[in-house]
Parts: sequence; structure tokens; C-alpha cells
Amino acid sequence: MTSTLKYRAHFFLIAFAVCLSSCVEEIPLNSENFEDAIVIEALVTNELKKHEIKLSQAFKIDSTGPNPLSGASIRVTGNRDYMFEEVEPGHYLSIDSFVARPGIEYELNILVNGKEFKADPTQLTGNSNIGELEANRINYLGEDGVAITLNNESSPGGTNYYRYQYVETFKFNSNYFKHKDLILVDGLPVEVPKQKEEYTCYQTNNSQEIILANTNSLSEDRVSDLLIKFIDSQDPSLSNRYSLLVKQYVISRKAYNYYKILEELSESNNIFSQSQPGFFDGNIQSTNNPDENVIGFFDVSSVNTKRIYFNYGDFYNPEGIRPRFVPFALCEETLPSLDNLIEQLERNAVRWGGVTTSGGIYVLPARCVDCTFFGTNEKPDFWED
Repeated sequence: MTSTLKYRAHFFLIAFAVCLSSCVEEIPLNSENFEDAIVIEALVTNELKKHEIKLSQAFKIDSTGPNPLSGASIRVTGNRDYMFEEVEPGHYLSIDSFVARPGIEYELNILVNGKEFKADPTQLTGNSNIGELEANRINYLGEDGVAITLNNESSPGGTNYYRYQYVETFKFNSNYFKHKDLILVDGLPVEVPKQKEEYTCYQTNNSQEIILANTNSLSEDRVSDLLIKFIDSQDPSLSNRYSLLVKQYVISRKAYNYYKILEELSESNNIFSQSQPGFFDGNIQSTNNPDENVIGFFDVSSVNTKRIYFNYGDFYNPEGIRPRFVPFALCEETLPSLDNLIEQLERNAVRWGGVTTSGGIYVLPARCVDCTFFGTNEKPDFWED
């Protein structure tokens, strides 16, 4: 289930606002009357894999973040029982890999801190394939950039409700390629051949927003020209080669309505500036205490994926100035004194830049030379150039 700190913040504010009136007024954010709520993120799909479930406790408005819930006993029941084990605090994986299959009702059972939680029996939804992903340069809300849109194939089963996630991966270069390094040997700077790849790197990011589509009111169950992601022309992710992997989840109407509420809340600048919906829940309840606040949705979905690649030169002048993580104006070359150079090397603050005719050593800010400040120099296994 998609969940980010941004969404969680809204969840916890909603829980905090249970006793507040729905009229518009200035509200002091006092956490003394904060109501506890368990947050459950549970998704089972038709992918053969170890499925994951995350548990946390809603946190007070003045605390540092969510509190993972450890020590839970978790079971998903379908054609058999699938047990989960805790791999890190609050993060549980099924012990065995399995696939959600059509026609089988799956049930979620959680026992933690003496409390039991169950989800409504849920079946796998229908299936629909992503037809195509397209990337086009457009002007979006006054900004130049590249838009990635999706069209899916018409589904005869009338699946109607969809949720989308993506994983972006992009290749980029540091501002400068240098063939030498500076290291300290016996406390003194020494020029050596480049010790690691610092010019070409990759960065991967997961989607943070909720993306939904509903074809229920259309004559054909087909998603057309859905905007998945817009990338501003000045974003460094466009600077070399870009890839987006899109996941399409076919979901139930109830799941769609749940995510739609979350989407609307996540887009609100200030949820206290409008009428409050009160504490809303999903399809998971406490069997010990029906009044206990539970935030989350147990989803059983079919998934279809598709990947797109494109290069900077597909949309922009390849000879032009490409967007960078560090502006060139902040990459000034300097000639420090020996003591200053040693101190900067100890802090990993500079890289070799060049030498003067008299043997002095120029240096550049490390972030201008070493791309690993912003990503990894390991090429992903799936990457295609």
C-alpha cells in the first residue's frame, strides 16, 4: 500500500482531530488529547514474491515520527495460511513467496500487544494491461518539461478502478570528469589515479503521490492519457538518460474510495482550514475494541508493469547546458594552502582539480566531481543504454 510521511502526517492529524468541530476556526495544535491509532499497510498481489506488511503507531503532532510496531504475529489466509516474519522494526515479510489467485478470499489477521485486528475477506480483482507509456515535452502549469502519460488496454471484465505507483531511475554525470584523486598518505596530500567511478551515477526514487483512475462513468473501460509524472526541464533527473517503471494495480471500488480520500487530504494545504471528515477507516477493524482507531486498507490486487526510457537529447539540445545537482557557479576552483588542503581532504570536502605550473594543486568542491554524493555508481541490473 502506498504510504509516505506526507500521507501519514495527514492520517495522524485526522486522528488527532476526532473530537474537533467541523466549523472553520483557529485550532491550537495541542497533543494532550491525541488519540492513538494503529497504521496498517498491507498489500497482496498476483506477483510471485514475498509480500510485505507494515505496522506503526500514529504519532503525536509534536513527536519526531511514526513508531514502528514490533513483535506482531501476522497471518494471511487464502487457500492456505501464509505466515509473516519481522525483518526490521514494524516491517514484516511473508516467510514463503506466494501468488494471490482469482476466486479465493484472503483474510488478514494481526495480533500485536494483546490486540487482534482483522480485515474484511478480500478477493483478487480483475486484470488489465498497460497499453503504452508515452513521454512528451509539454508546458504544464506554466513550466516546461517532460510529461509521462499512460494508456491502458480496454478490459472486457469492467475492472474500472486503478491505482498507480512508479519507480524512477535516471543516469547522470557530475559536473567534471577528473582522472586523478587526492588522498592523504602519512598526513600529506598525494596525487593518485582515480580510485572509483565518480563521473557517472544512477539514482532511484519511489513515487510519493497517490495516482488513481476511474473509468466507471465511461463507455469503455480504458484509461487514456493519464498523467503519471511531470518532470521540470531544470530537474537533474533529465540530464542524461531517464527510465520510469509504472505499476498498475486493479483495485475494488471500496479501495478506490479509500485512496481517493487520502489523495484529497494529501493535496490539501491545511486540513484544519476546511470541514473535517472525522476519523475515517478502511477495511481493517479491531476485534477487541470496535471503537479503536485503525488506519489502513488490506488490498488484494492484480498488477501490470511497464517501463519507458528516453534521453535528454530526445527533447532538448544535447549541446546545451544540462540541469545539474550543483550549479556550475558553485563549483569554483581554488588553490588552498597546504594546511587548508589537508583539512579539506580530512572532511572529504574537495577533489583534485589540476596543478599549477609551479606544482600547486587546484581543488574543486567534492560535490562537483563525485556523483556518488547524489546516487550510486553501480549500474542497475535492468538498465539499458
